[in-house]
Amino acid sequence: MRRVVTSACQGCLSNCPVQVTIEDGRAVRVRGNAASAATGGGVCPALAITLEQEYDPDRVAMPLRRRNPRKGRGVDPRFEPVTWDEALDEIADRMMALRRAGHPERFALAKGRSTGINEVLTRVLPEIYGTPNSFNHDSICADAEKLATGAMDGVYDYHDYDWEHLECAILWGADPIASNRQKAYARRALPEALRRGAAVYVVDPRRSMTAELVEREARRKGSASAGDSGGLAASDAGGSGLCDLSPCDSAACVSGLRASPAAEPPDAGCWVPVVPGTDGALASAIARVILVEGLWNRDYVGDFKDGENLFAEAAQLKGAVDEAFFQERFTYGVCTWWNEELFDKTPEWAEAETGVPASLIVRMARTFARAGQRSVSWISPGVAMSARGLYSGMACYALNGLVGSIGAEGGVLAFPSLPVKKLPSTEPYRDGAARHACSSPRVDIPQRADFLCAKAGRAHRAPVTNLIPEAIEGGRVDMLVAYWCNYPFSCTGASRWERALEKLPFLVHVTTHVSEMSQFADIVLPARHHLFETWGFARCRQNKRSSIVLEQPCVEAFGESRNDEAGVAFALAEKLARRGFPNVLAYYQRECADPCTGVPPTSGDELAEYVLKAMTAPLWQSGDADGVGVSESAWGDFLAKGIWETDPVQGRRVGETPSPLPTPSGRFELESGALRRAFEDHALRYGVDPTDASALLGYEARGRKSLVPHYEPPVREGNEREFPFIFSQHRSIANLEGRSANAPLYHKLKRLDPGDEPGDDVVKINPIDMERLGLRSGDAVRVSSPEGSIVVRAKAWDGALPGVVVKCYGQGHWAYGHVASCDFEQGVSRGGNNNEIVPPEWERASGATARHGGLVRVRIERA
Repeated sequence: MRRVVTSACQGCLSNCPVQVTIEDGRAVRVRGNAASAATGGGVCPALAITLEQEYDPDRVAMPLRRRNPRKGRGVDPRFEPVTWDEALDEIADRMMALRRAGHPERFALAKGRSTGINEVLTRVLPEIYGTPNSFNHDSICADAEKLATGAMDGVYDYHDYDWEHLECAILWGADPIASNRQKAYARRALPEALRRGAAVYVVDPRRSMTAELVEREARRKGSASAGDSGGLAASDAGGSGLCDLSPCDSAACVSGLRASPAAEPPDAGCWVPVVPGTDGALASAIARVILVEGLWNRDYVGDFKDGENLFAEAAQLKGAVDEAFFQERFTYGVCTWWNEELFDKTPEWAEAETGVPASLIVRMARTFARAGQRSVSWISPGVAMSARGLYSGMACYALNGLVGSIGAEGGVLAFPSLPVKKLPSTEPYRDGAARHACSSPRVDIPQRADFLCAKAGRAHRAPVTNLIPEAIEGGRVDMLVAYWCNYPFSCTGASRWERALEKLPFLVHVTTHVSEMSQFADIVLPARHHLFETWGFARCRQNKRSSIVLEQPCVEAFGESRNDEAGVAFALAEKLARRGFPNVLAYYQRECADPCTGVPPTSGDELAEYVLKAMTAPLWQSGDADGVGVSESAWGDFLAKGIWETDPVQGRRVGETPSPLPTPSGRFELESGALRRAFEDHALRYGVDPTDASALLGYEARGRKSLVPHYEPPVREGNEREFPFIFSQHRSIANLEGRSANAPLYHKLKRLDPGDEPGDDVVKINPIDMERLGLRSGDAVRVSSPEGSIVVRAKAWDGALPGVVVKCYGQGHWAYGHVASCDFEQGVSRGGNNNEIVPPEWERASGATARHGGLVRVRIERA
């Protein structure tokens, strides 16, 4: 029998709608859902890996219990199969023991990749049981990016970009056709934009997949207009694609410096190799050119009252301008930005910092400004997730304000909201012990002067996931239930997690595979695969639309696996009720009834389905429905389509008045009121002057400069003499957030990643450096940093800058399965895990983990 079922791929935050073809009860094909206007039915090549994940013989099939009390890397846990009842009894007994001891707050939950119904476990259970410690992975994902953009436009979220209408884009560390959050749409939209004539600059230390696409289009346009004075594409300079550390220091760029902006030929864009961590310097120089040459959008930014460009005059003296002479419209603080940062940030200065030729910087600025509000300056974790990434991200994002592209057609857009319900309040089900325990400080929000932990612009609210090891070693966590996360592999300073988990009294890991984290677990519970086996929903936001994408059981669950959210939550609630604590179960039975029938759930599967129905009810119920007694047919129709989408966001057209922004001033803030408030709160808590609050966090800027976008020199761990190379890392198109390494297809798809080798793990080194090191491609090398070392193979590649070595993240598992690791039983890794050589450091305003910006230096030696 053959049938097709809709679901969602949660391999990355694209969360693409898919359709699964089932034959005789087995999933045989996964393709994009053509009903999605966001993706047009498109997917990325990595989707095919999900079938190998589903039918992986290394999956956890049944609950496992540890028999070896000793924990550590390379220590055999001696797992034995147990029943779900046996496993849950032990978990519930320990939870009740903590409650009886008066310390329920020492119980913690941690989630990695989750579905939209996760709060049934991650909010409801801890609030009623009595712990504030429910962890997520946001701070090791993109919290710094959200703070950088939100500090200026008030939208502390991911942003969308109007590829359909844009004329120029600067991609800062973004590789949208291979990673980021819109792969399916970007793989169609970016080539279309290039063919339409859009100029795209890819600022990246490596020649990424997107950079190669842009370079190919530039060469095509160059050959099509050969003989024209502007016909030489910048990327044609130099046979290797590198010319004085840039593919663009060509005659076309040099002539562009002398010509007026109007006289320059059309620019196709190019790859812009940049020294890691110096993006902010490049952005500041671009902004200065725009202001000095009078290219800013006056309708959006405003102008000097007498019409004379005082920025140009001030530039001659590298001095300040009087803010009283400028009448701003929809921005706030442009003169402060000039006076504190831009006045001396010349292209020549930026060239020395970044390695990008001054001529190209001028050309980028003119092309970007010429496109006006149809320009996009797109920041990514590659820029913001660095030790001082807040200001790098702000500097890059601020360019959108200068050209008026915020909320504009062809510019930067905010995603539409989704009318999804939250579950009811837990308050009626909480006892005094729970309320008291939940008032305790969260162990992942540090009470330290060197962390601002700003969330949505408010200080001391953002969790810092990669500080949890310190809390565990400090005795503040006695029991952890974690699902779909693998912190000893995915967090920087991975060895810290290993040491902490060795000391954790009790760990429960809910997972599809016995991963590195599982090796330290006392109980391992088998999780279902989100795409194929369980109820849930995901949020897909692409192509100016927001979507809810349903996940539903397509095939029989693997082994004895259960839903990792509702399944585990309901089973634990039943066990706690039998031990005299019925509150959690009472909530599920009373507040999570089937909205169609009013029948309470009697199992985890029913709880998952009913919660999914309830949370998505506004999308499929009729307008006059009260929630109970609604026809099942409406739900069935929703399941069959599998997706609900908003209308596309319409950007502001030229001449239309911008809407107010959710910032303190209601405008795009180049001097951030949100940061001012956060620094004032931090200064008050720690008894310093507000102008010095940024100093507590390790930033160089003080006073008003700490409120504006600016360049902070990158942090580098390691002495340059001992560790001569800057280490830069990226993601594979096939990574599926680190969960695909046990699939054979993953290793084959590595051929798609520029510079990488299928079936191998390589560090990519510029040929000049390879020669100096006396190495050849294929040589085994040890990559060492002050944090640790890994062994991989060397690869000569001209897509890496001299002095910078590049490696893909995702390999180096010493657990996870027989394909992911070289010797699973002995714990021998296949390749190297970047997080074993990248030290733990943070972007301390947001609390986000720093993993980019060339944080660490390394040494390369023959192994």
